[in-house]
Amino acid sequence: MPPTAPAERGANPSGRIESLRALRREAGAFLDFDGTLSEIAPRPDDARPVTGAADALARLAEGFALVALVSGRPSSEVRSMLDVPGVLVLGHYGLDARADDAGGESMAEVRHEVAAAVSGASGAWVEDKGRSVAVHVRGAPNPDDALAAIRPALERIAAAHGLLVLPGKMVLELAPADTPGKGSVVAREVRTRGLRACLFAGDDVADLAAFAALDELAAEGVVTLKVAVDGAETPDELRAAADEVVGGPPGLVLFLERLAG
Repeated sequence: MPPTAPAERGANPSGRIESLRALRREAGAFLDFDGTLSEIAPRPDDARPVTGAADALARLAEGFALVALVSGRPSSEVRSMLDVPGVLVLGHYGLDARADDAGGESMAEVRHEVAAAVSGASGAWVEDKGRSVAVHVRGAPNPDDALAAIRPALERIAAAHGLLVLPGKMVLELAPADTPGKGSVVAREVRTRGLRACLFAGDDVADLAAFAALDELAAEGVVTLKVAVDGAETPDELRAAADEVVGGPPGLVLFLERLAG
């Protein structure tokens, strides 16, 4: 992979957008789904892509070497809501690429223990994601208090079973210790495909790992652009780490349309 000129790596966001356009046949666009291409919904099943999202992705896929949705959801769920020809779906933090038994008896035990641990928490509910278990508190009277109350129990369960605790917007998820994560997924695709440029757009804590991966790739000479999708629940650290901040999912659609040219 030829190195990028230092001036290009240090260019402002507008300059990097132009660089991405110029390198589109060797560039990747990686995008989160929830809160990024869809508004945050009360429950995951209620999420829908915002108007224009599918068309913007389709236009982007016509010119870019790779357009991929990188989500914590299983790939099948993402495709059921936003299935665009030519757009790759990399689901479940990269776990979907593994051909195992989704945790088998071990995860069944975890699901039982998690359900028991949160049974008394008002407004909390458990989502079975196959290879992982997520506890949502968006319906709790005070979500922050609910998360603080259930976190110790979930951390004990995770430690007992050798699992990770992954935080998100009003959710804690227990996942296998070898979960790749969004950063590893993005870096793998860029390096394996020999891409010379890439962007990542996201809105949540898990997307910080993807931003960190882009920083590593930039040090290797890849033209990168980190896009934070702003909303009421977007972490301050994600905004601070971003090269570009857009106004919610509709703002990202406008940005992608501009990028697609």
